Amino acid sequence: MANRLKLILNLLLLFCLVACSRNTNISPLLKEAEGYMNERPDSALLLLDSITHREDMSKEQNALWCLLYTQAQDKNRIEHTADSLIQIAVNYYEKTDREDRKMLAYYYCGNVFYDLNDALQAQDYYLKAYKVGKNLDEPYWLGRLCANLGTLYIYQELYQPALDFQKEAAGYFLQDEDTVSLSMALRNIARIYVCENQLNSAITYYSKALPYTSGSHALYISNELADAYGRVGEYGKGVFYARQASALTQTTDDSCLVSLTLGDLFLKQGIIDSAYHYLSFCRRSTNVYTLKDTYHSLSQLEKYRGNLQTCLFFLEQYETLRDSVEKQTYKESLSRLQNMYDYQHVEKEKESYRQEADRKTNYLYRFLGITFFFLLLVVCIVFYLFKEKKKKEEQLNQSLRLQEQKYRDSQQYLAERNATIAELSRKAEVADDLKMQLDMMLEVVNKKIAGDTSGSIGCTQTFFTSDIYEGICKEWKKLDCEQWLEIVKWIDHVLYPNFTYKIKMVYPSISEVELQVCCLTKLDIPVSRIAVLLSMTSQAVSLNRKRLYKKLTQQEGTAKDFDKCISSL
Repeated sequence: MANRLKLILNLLLLFCLVACSRNTNISPLLKEAEGYMNERPDSALLLLDSITHREDMSKEQNALWCLLYTQAQDKNRIEHTADSLIQIAVNYYEKTDREDRKMLAYYYCGNVFYDLNDALQAQDYYLKAYKVGKNLDEPYWLGRLCANLGTLYIYQELYQPALDFQKEAAGYFLQDEDTVSLSMALRNIARIYVCENQLNSAITYYSKALPYTSGSHALYISNELADAYGRVGEYGKGVFYARQASALTQTTDDSCLVSLTLGDLFLKQGIIDSAYHYLSFCRRSTNVYTLKDTYHSLSQLEKYRGNLQTCLFFLEQYETLRDSVEKQTYKESLSRLQNMYDYQHVEKEKESYRQEADRKTNYLYRFLGITFFFLLLVVCIVFYLFKEKKKKEEQLNQSLRLQEQKYRDSQQYLAERNATIAELSRKAEVADDLKMQLDMMLEVVNKKIAGDTSGSIGCTQTFFTSDIYEGICKEWKKLDCEQWLEIVKWIDHVLYPNFTYKIKMVYPSISEVELQVCCLTKLDIPVSRIAVLLSMTSQAVSLNRKRLYKKLTQQEGTAKDFDKCISSL
């Protein structure tokens, strides 16, 4: 018996030594992983993964491992898929006086729920971390907490609290001398002011953010600053910052984004050729938002030019892309509202269950206090009746809950269906209004064309008997700028409407001399006379005609082929 007892004690001692040895080995690993966290988070994650005997850890070690593992995943940009690990750390540190650990546990729990698209849960934990961190001298973490809270409030379109938290975050980042995070906070403040249409304040904060920014962030901030200047009418400054952004572009989509800003700025200034150049380039973008705004601006540009057919084409492209964007936005809004509803519903149910439990508990205590004074037989009878009553109440409550759930489901379905019908009706009305406007515009244009046709013949005869035509054919020794502009006006507005525009659409990089050859050929001016007016030889004019034919048709041909091509335009 004594030998058996001695053997058991020795085994227990051995198990204790092994356990102590494992705990002793784990603590330095956790400390080393924490030391690697800021500069080498990948190494920290490998160290934490190397700890295989988590069942041998103490509660404190397990809580720290869960906190550090979640932190390492976050710093390595690994998306969180569950909150089980971080909840272990939260539950442990809530019961301790380690305020720094508690703040970090709340902070990373908020990050986990943010990855899980549960904005309100994330906000709740960020606020808990912020409340704890206010008593600590931790500007690094407080800055990130305020920035994340500001982002969540923007997500819910609560701009005033978002603005307050972003400004507080900027103060903490300035205190911590973290210029990268400071520039992001200042940019977010500017974006909030843009959402509230306070553009002068937005310009102020974009300007503050720019000196602290570099790389791609500088590109986007400069571009947004340029757009803000364009909205307040300071187009020169807008073009200046947009060109700064253009110098930083590295991808086609970035170039298209900046070109869209430049195109809008030039369009607002009425510089149509430059606006068309930049907006045409934007059609290469793969970003649906950039393309949507590009086609909208191009439709406005073509409307300004009077090209209604092209304007309608761009409007159709814009409407198609806008519908796609609105559908995506609608889905995201529904998802956001559903998450908010789910959170509030769960909290409401928790509170209801707590109140129900408190009510039943109080009732039971009162009931037991009263029945204590009765005889044992009475107590037994009452207890039996109480159990039966409770059973029936539970059955009734269960039946009522099922009916309420069915009713809520049916109401939710009806609400969603009515909302869908209302949205479709609204879109149908908008489409009908747009069709009616386009029909009216088309009728006006047709009337104008019918009215202008009768006068065009007389104007044509006037030109061919005018001093300008006489100068072209005989008198002028050389074609100067004023004479050239006068000829273009006659050709584009009277003789052959939009002739030069059609040439430029086919051959955008055409030179002025080549355009002059096209126009003089259109007027049936002899080659020898064209050579005199343009100060070149007849052979040079013929070579230009052949070369222009190839540029316009992408085919080899003779000078006569060029004349036929020009006559057909």
